[in-house]
Amino acid sequence: MTGNPREQQKRNGYHPITLHDVQPDPPDPFFANLDSPASRSIAAVVFLFIFSLSGNSTVAAPLVMLVLLACLLFRMNPQQRALTAVPLTFSAVRLATHLAGPLGIWRCTMPSSPAAGIAHWDMGVVWLPLFLATYLFFTSTIDTNTSRVVFWYALAVLLSGLLPGEGYTVVCAMLYYTLFFVILVTIVTDLSPKPNAARPWATPPEPARA
Repeated sequence: MTGNPREQQKRNGYHPITLHDVQPDPPDPFFANLDSPASRSIAAVVFLFIFSLSGNSTVAAPLVMLVLLACLLFRMNPQQRALTAVPLTFSAVRLATHLAGPLGIWRCTMPSSPAAGIAHWDMGVVWLPLFLATYLFFTSTIDTNTSRVVFWYALAVLLSGLLPGEGYTVVCAMLYYTLFFVILVTIVTDLSPKPNAARPWATPPEPARA
């Protein structure tokens, strides 16, 4: 009785490369339509709407955290999404509800005190995830150093919601105040020419004479 030839090849240590192995991965059907021009236009309107609400952090901060969650899951491959979707979702929901406060979005209907201005970190609570979400959604690839930094910053911001109490403020504030320096370094490394890259203006070597 003969078994499956493919299973016998695996047991014998012979692993030939098939056509299925060299084919590119099919696009993820869950986010298949998000790269269209219409989706990008709708996303731009959503980002501008959140930016217009940035003066009221109790409304904008929870909303932008959920948008950041969607953009981060959009840039993950199916395996990464399967491993991190549950903790990221729970952490983002907890972070959003915590930032909304005990009254949630209904706090915006209450008159605020004129002396209670917006602190620097209150501005960063909206601006930092909004920048990360916008970059993740509109970038064409995450294979650059800058894109990887934005990806890991977004992951750290969302996972900070799992910290007890208000521990997320320490993580988010640290990321907020170091973002400029880290992004500057990664942009310089991405724009600097590679040492082994071929220069288009370099003259080709002369052929050897016989």
